[in-house]
Amino acid sequence: MDDSTGQYLNAIGLVPLLTKDDERKLSQKIERGREAQERLDAGEDNPRLRTLVREAAMAKERFIRANLRLVVSVAKKYPLPTGMELLDLVQEGNLGLDRAVEKFDWRKGFKFSTYATFWIRQSIGRALDQKANLIRLPGERAASLRAAVRQAAGGGEELDSEHALLHRFTSMTSLNTTVGDENNSELMDLQSDSGPGPEDLALVVDQMETLAELLDVLDDRSRSALEMRYGLTDGHKRSYREIGEAIGLTSEAVRRIIGRSLDSVRAQAALLNIDAA
Repeated sequence: MDDSTGQYLNAIGLVPLLTKDDERKLSQKIERGREAQERLDAGEDNPRLRTLVREAAMAKERFIRANLRLVVSVAKKYPLPTGMELLDLVQEGNLGLDRAVEKFDWRKGFKFSTYATFWIRQSIGRALDQKANLIRLPGERAASLRAAVRQAAGGGEELDSEHALLHRFTSMTSLNTTVGDENNSELMDLQSDSGPGPEDLALVVDQMETLAELLDVLDDRSRSALEMRYGLTDGHKRSYREIGEAIGLTSEAVRRIIGRSLDSVRAQAALLNIDAA
């Protein structure tokens, strides 16, 4: 546990918990404040209404602060994905807690912690789907996978084949993860390198040197025109018109220069016994 997490847990641990009667009274204040805000939005101007709105805001803040420990206890049950910390899940869970406080109906007599747990789990689950997974799953499949992972983690069981496959596809793995019987290698060492190898680089160098030798038979203008036509210097192939604008000739003149230059290069290649196709 890092310092920031420890400080957060210590801070929320100092907030007194609420009794069921506290929850009812705070919920009533929040409800009265919501009704007062609706009347203010409708154009009614009354100092008492503004007071009710302020009291509702304070009641909601107290309600939320007293239940922050509930969010932490729920968040701890989720395996932490790579790149996310406990406080990241807690922050997402707090959004669900805020929603639960807004929607809690004190008349039904439910315990708030039971009601809020649903909203906290939903908020954390959605965040995991959006931020932690490489592949986005449909909501029902994502919820099923989260439940299976929690159950497996709690009971030490293995995931069934379907959930194990989904978990593998949606989990990020660090390239620095150690592998092997003695954990003396990293996953990065086993990845194929799609870049050019030493032989490829040597071949490219040889081809460039050969090309430069063949182009030496051309005058500067002809060589420049040929290089622009085939993108030999910057990889950008140009039209006859573009080349003509660059060197001050017509498109037809450039076409003839390119033709003669190619004939000269092929003749030089033949003398050097080089395939210039």
